[in-house]
Amino acid sequence: MKHVRSLCLTLALALPALPAAAAPLYRLAATLPLGGAVKWDYLKLDAPHHRLFISHGAEETVVDLRSLKIIGQLAGLPGSHGIAIDPATGIIWADSAQKRQAIAFDPVTFKPLAAVPVVLDADGMDYDPASRTIFVSGGDGDALTPINPATRKAYADIPLGGSPESFLADGKGALYVNIIDKNEIIRVDTRTRAITAHWPTTGCIAPTGLAMDAARRLLFTSCRGGTLDVLNADTGAVLATFPIGKATDSAGYDPVRHRAFSANGDGTLTVIGDSAAPRMLGTVPTEPGARTMAVEPGNGDVLTVTARITSVTPATTTDGHPHYTFAPGSLKLLVYAPVP
Repeated sequence: MKHVRSLCLTLALALPALPAAAAPLYRLAATLPLGGAVKWDYLKLDAPHHRLFISHGAEETVVDLRSLKIIGQLAGLPGSHGIAIDPATGIIWADSAQKRQAIAFDPVTFKPLAAVPVVLDADGMDYDPASRTIFVSGGDGDALTPINPATRKAYADIPLGGSPESFLADGKGALYVNIIDKNEIIRVDTRTRAITAHWPTTGCIAPTGLAMDAARRLLFTSCRGGTLDVLNADTGAVLATFPIGKATDSAGYDPVRHRAFSANGDGTLTVIGDSAAPRMLGTVPTEPGARTMAVEPGNGDVLTVTARITSVTPATTTDGHPHYTFAPGSLKLLVYAPVP
């Protein structure tokens, strides 16, 4: 036995030390059943009021994030997709692809106030503080509709020459738009409503999700091809490219922790850290179908939704991801909290 113990000690000293298991980045902190339609799209955070708007079916479900309870719905939105909030009045704007309208809602009662005609296939929405304009994108319309929320009138559409996906305003007069079928990002001057740049996403095929580090002037675009590009928001130069999961539809950014995210429909969340010198931090397992997201900047919670899968159809799309069928009424909100 003495010789065996000596041999074991010798082998232990000779072998390289095994790396420690990576510490988890996020943990599932809460789940909230939402019910309703299981066809969903954008999540919009109203950070000052701790509310989350979740687009699905013909409505937007409103969740109070402090109590994690449903507090209302914005109804009458067949083909619901995007949402924007006018900070001057608190009025909520949501779109309906089937009605080809953007509809204004009272921020307290959630009752409709006005409707404005918009571009074909109304999809994403965002508010630009520099021009005090709400923009609505049209996936099949290949354009943006700008709306003056004060007059509740639309300006002339802005043709994009391609199909827009996620877009965002930097607050300084620039609007960045993912063009999924052209593999590029378009920059629009929000005051003149003119296109000022076309930037190729060189490492990224079919850009969908878009997030921004406004302080460091960085864009993060997640792509269906399975990568995420980091671009300089002033020059369009691609600074880095990272692998991500399949079937992404949304990206996010945490300005406190300087982390960027890609929500992927294959049930993963890609986390990119230290946006000044971007690096891969890791992949967080979520649930299949959780492809859209929002980030609470205060506590860093990552919010996403999915539903219970009843069947899976083999992949037919270029990203190699299968199609899921979901159980009616099974939509749920998942809250992932950062691990200290």
